[in-house]
Amino acid sequence: SPDSPNGEMRGKDEWERISWEEALDYIADEMKKAYDAYGSRSILAAAYDDIGDTYFDPVICLLNNLGGAVHHDMGTVSLGAWPLPELFMTGGMLAAPDSLAIHESQLHFHFGNNWMANKGGNTAYQLQNAREAGGRVVIVEPWLNQTAAAIADEWVPIIPGTDTAFCIGMMYHQIENGLYDQEFLDKYCVGFDADHMPEGAPKEENFKDYVLGTYDGEPKTPEWAEAICGVPAATIRRLAEEIADTEKVNFFAGQSTTKIPAGEMFAQAFYTLAFMHGGLGTPGNYASWVGLHEGMSSTPYCLAGDSSNGAKKNPVNPMTPPLVMSTPNWTEIDDPSSWEKIDFSECWQSILDGAYGRDTWPGGKKPIDIHVIYAGGYENSLNSLPNANAGIEVFRKVDFVWGANPFFDPSRQYCDIVLPVATWWEKGNLAWTNNSETIYWADRIMEPLYESKPESYIAEELAKRLDVDPSKVNTMTDAERTYASLAGAAYMTDQETMAYTPLLTITQDDIDELGVEGAPQEGAMTVAEFKERGFYKIQRSKGDALTSIPYSAFYADPEASPLATSTGKFEIYCPALSGYVNSVGYSQIAPIAKWQIGDSEQGQGTQTEEFPLLLWTPHSLRRAHTVNDNVVSLREAFPQECFMSAVDAEARGIENGDPVLMTSPYGQVLRPAKVMPTIVPGAVALQDGAWIRIDEETGIDLGGDPNILQAPKSSGEASQSWTGTLVQVEKYTGDIELMPDKNCPIVMPVGVEE
Repeated sequence: SPDSPNGEMRGKDEWERISWEEALDYIADEMKKAYDAYGSRSILAAAYDDIGDTYFDPVICLLNNLGGAVHHDMGTVSLGAWPLPELFMTGGMLAAPDSLAIHESQLHFHFGNNWMANKGGNTAYQLQNAREAGGRVVIVEPWLNQTAAAIADEWVPIIPGTDTAFCIGMMYHQIENGLYDQEFLDKYCVGFDADHMPEGAPKEENFKDYVLGTYDGEPKTPEWAEAICGVPAATIRRLAEEIADTEKVNFFAGQSTTKIPAGEMFAQAFYTLAFMHGGLGTPGNYASWVGLHEGMSSTPYCLAGDSSNGAKKNPVNPMTPPLVMSTPNWTEIDDPSSWEKIDFSECWQSILDGAYGRDTWPGGKKPIDIHVIYAGGYENSLNSLPNANAGIEVFRKVDFVWGANPFFDPSRQYCDIVLPVATWWEKGNLAWTNNSETIYWADRIMEPLYESKPESYIAEELAKRLDVDPSKVNTMTDAERTYASLAGAAYMTDQETMAYTPLLTITQDDIDELGVEGAPQEGAMTVAEFKERGFYKIQRSKGDALTSIPYSAFYADPEASPLATSTGKFEIYCPALSGYVNSVGYSQIAPIAKWQIGDSEQGQGTQTEEFPLLLWTPHSLRRAHTVNDNVVSLREAFPQECFMSAVDAEARGIENGDPVLMTSPYGQVLRPAKVMPTIVPGAVALQDGAWIRIDEETGIDLGGDPNILQAPKSSGEASQSWTGTLVQVEKYTGDIELMPDKNCPIVMPVGVEE
């Protein structure tokens, strides 16, 4: 009850069905108590900000109108440590080659990519087409993943988190043998050698002399790299020569390759390798971490109209950071209010400790005292953030937890009150796009089932109870959102001029049917045609006006079209990057690519006798992050297993299918072993997103969530360091009987019958 929370029972007690009115009354009362007694910084919004159509949550707008809330979204999750190195070293963001242009490449050199599992749509298909067009595909990856097995010509096994050393070893061989494009480096880059350092920079800090060991006495030879990354020196030399001998190389890196301590170091090495090869800005030569242009890109070919809320910003942190960098607002770097957000990785432990941040921040560490948690419908934070056991402790410690979601996932299982939210199939009626070449019609196909309601209803009803004008919380009606999304739908007609043309012809009858105010417009198709078809996709052809070649203007005339870097060129030596990253205080990097142990307790070189294995967490075909883990057919098709090498399994007496106990300093997980000869020894994998299922007697997670094991480590620009948590794996001999995933009952609220 509100007067006696008994938080220790969250996640394991029974449930009682109550009315919507009663639930909303309880929630409003508890929120008012917290705001009145402790202020807005006592509320944790474990939910996405109001950032767009698909993540639109007007409850966040309600919190903002009440005075704001604390969000755990400082830094990056999906993007790893890539954004800042790309920005400072190349002057751009989200540069990606066009799918119709990668066929020009003769070699596709990939680090950590598994597009068959990680990238939706046609991404892997386009890579296969590029290979069939004559391109050779090399994938550097700790295991023979689906893409490597199906498409690659060569798989290069590597110890997780050591791609930096691998690249530096290749570049040593290229430097020693003159296998690089000196003309390109001289004309388009700064920092490669002592003669091309920026004005005022110490000449001895150039990249070439670091690789050769001129000043530190340690040449970064292929043998040096082999000792770190596990790739044989002969393979490193051969691949270095293949890159140098190939005119057109398409360098791609998975986002996870920088989800390591000091992860920016690999981004630095990746770009430097591409710069040394040369040719960036010409067809067939690319360096990208975001896939193909059709996916993530800073220049989408298609747009949907803005149907997000546009409500007031969060008063707790009113600064609006760049879209892909949620680090503090650097235009107000000395303002302590710019540093109010908690980062993802350290969130739970920070709340338990009562402080977050770094002593070096303006004003030092920030106190934090959370009393109420809102577990919003688009995040499964308890399951998705590292050190989930600490998260469970937080959920059980605070005064009140309420959640809203279509599914009874772990974040909702540990709530006091859960509100059932309608799915997109029950809301919808929007034009939207998450693919640069396609606009979709998200149609409402049914009315909300059972007692579920949309978030707009929840936000408005709570607003009424908390003396907030509902129109300030939900600033647009559903019909107005539909109209805004349709009226703003557009497609690009020219890449160079960035010209867009309206997609839809909207008549006055269309506007009247929606019951909104608006103006008729002319477009390429009618609203009825768009709804009937369900999508619009730009018709493309090779070499058309939309084909993009990143950096082409700079390559053609570097004086007339300089890059937006501090020097106007590609920056191998980039003090702006290291200065920015080091100021945040999570880790330290050099202005050039250097191999380092980014954290003394994580990653290659930090293993101990107690925890000798490195953990990494690839995506699963069973889930989209945590979504769909409750689908029985997917559980049967893709069981959650501990992937381990035959070498490590044999050393532990483990056979395929044996139950194994995975242990880290932060928790334990019990899973069946998947023993394979196609995994690099010394590392184990547990795919991300499995739902937590704690055995309360032992504290062991039977669901297989890797975040039970993951170290709560932030790095660099406050990116998550997923890769390299130290673990041990042993054959399980305890009393718990681990049933197959397909037979595990779906967790439902005990005590609530249909």
